[in-house]
Amino acid sequence: MGGANDRKGAAMKALIFAAVLLAMASQPMHAENFQLGAPVSDFSVSDMNGRAQNYHALKGKVTVVMFFSTRCPISNAFNYRRNTLYDDFKGRVNFIVVDSNSNEAIEEVKAYAKDVGFDFPVYKDVNNEVADRFAVHTTADAFVIDQSGTMRYRGYIEDSPNASRVTKKALREAIEDVLDGKAVAVAETRAAGCAIRRAKQ
Repeated sequence: MGGANDRKGAAMKALIFAAVLLAMASQPMHAENFQLGAPVSDFSVSDMNGRAQNYHALKGKVTVVMFFSTRCPISNAFNYRRNTLYDDFKGRVNFIVVDSNSNEAIEEVKAYAKDVGFDFPVYKDVNNEVADRFAVHTTADAFVIDQSGTMRYRGYIEDSPNASRVTKKALREAIEDVLDGKAVAVAETRAAGCAIRRAKQ
């Protein structure tokens, strides 16, 4: 009698354990943040018509990811320099210029890009998912990803929002190094800018 009860108890425990494992397996896995020197997996941004655009479709060329804001004066100070980088490297480099701020709607971003005369398309990062993957905190962060999809640079565009005080053009130099097949001389810097306004969870 006791043996039968023990077997039933063991079988019940096994069923409960299996159910717990199944529940755990069905939970969505949190994607890991992208790391300097490591591959960047696929991510998605929205174009100004709300259509999803996936990074994997842009692989094969050097890719530059730049974050910006419509309202941050520090981010705005780099607008002309973003255009210059795009014009200097277009055809050889993909540019993904992203607004991740939850308080800046697609309509605002679209109007802003037209008003300031961006030469490149801009994208919206819905619910700041891309900013989270890149571990971005400011609206002037930038990244260089090589042809294989590996992150080679993260940091500022230039070392000062004031163009007359710039001593280091780290993003430009990183792009040139990657295009030349060389190791990036300065692979990481610290960008200054406004904090990204994240969506409330």
